[in-house]
Amino acid sequence: MKKKLALIIALSLASVGTLSSSVKVAQAAETSVRNKMVMHTATAYDKDGKDTGVTYKAFSYAKIVANPIKIDGSYYYKVADKDQYLKATNIDGVTRRITHNTYIYSTSTRRTSYQNQWKLYKGQTITTYGGSYKFKDGKYYFRVSGPSKQYVKSYNLGPVVAYNANVTNNATSKEETTVTVTTPTRVITQIDNGYKGTARFTPVGTQFKVDRLEYNKLSEDSENDDNYYHIKGTDKWINASDVKAAKKLPLHDYFYENFSYITFPKNTEVFNEDGTLQDHDGQLISKQMGHLKVDKLVYIWVPSEKKVELFYHLVGTSFYASTTPTSHWSTINVGHKAYVRASDVKFITASVKLTPSNTPEEAEAAALKK
Repeated sequence: MKKKLALIIALSLASVGTLSSSVKVAQAAETSVRNKMVMHTATAYDKDGKDTGVTYKAFSYAKIVANPIKIDGSYYYKVADKDQYLKATNIDGVTRRITHNTYIYSTSTRRTSYQNQWKLYKGQTITTYGGSYKFKDGKYYFRVSGPSKQYVKSYNLGPVVAYNANVTNNATSKEETTVTVTTPTRVITQIDNGYKGTARFTPVGTQFKVDRLEYNKLSEDSENDDNYYHIKGTDKWINASDVKAAKKLPLHDYFYENFSYITFPKNTEVFNEDGTLQDHDGQLISKQMGHLKVDKLVYIWVPSEKKVELFYHLVGTSFYASTTPTSHWSTINVGHKAYVRASDVKFITASVKLTPSNTPEEAEAAALKK
């Protein structure tokens, strides 16, 4: 659930009148709607399998109906509220078996790691997304992860052994339980630009089947947060503090489960991708405990120090400046190709772990070529 629900917390219970306490089970819609990441550039087709002219870029998000359907023998996800269908293989991928020991590549000439491994071995299985790409060396590669570039040569992989999309509509998740409303509450409904509470309060005793417990907040830096249960088969959520669950479910955090973060324990220098220091009139990124998003870990040759160091690539472009008076915060703009030394920051271990996209030797060799 990419957008968060804190705007609903302000809804007042002061207007609650006398509500029925009789037990009733809420009726769920046929299918649930989820925001899912598109892992491979995907063409949107209509219900007849014709190209709509719309393309979803890799690593963008699509609001889709959870259960895939078959069109001409292939599985597709329907985009919610649109006559658009995306191939499930571009979102969930497929499982293939490795038939020859293989390296992982970021380009046709540069190797990288995948889940802390620099080499994969015959007999292992791996998820690939979408169709193969033809690289500059004339060979074909499948994407195996992202957003960092991670590919495996297609001739080292066997045919598909499993489709990763959940094609069993009646499959029962281990993360399911029944919750009973203990405090009159508004059910939260997902809409295109956020979430809103239903017009009426749900009375005490109402029961829902739920399949996910998630820690929610309006944004990554919001101070307003709460835990919500997802009502199975719907686009609705309910505040966990207003219900009693029949069994405990694991607590998920959307941001930590999908992104990587650092904090700045001290004022921090910013570097360009060529290892040179950015000049902001003596100002650095301010020491701060806010969680800042990063999306790549890479070795870079630092010319001024004549050595290779490990850096995080910053996703944001504007950060608090180190010398700004506390009474009037200002920022420095670092651009889209800004890096900070891994040794200068603290990685949030609860977030998605990153592995270096190159080796120290590759970084030094690339710098010497220039």
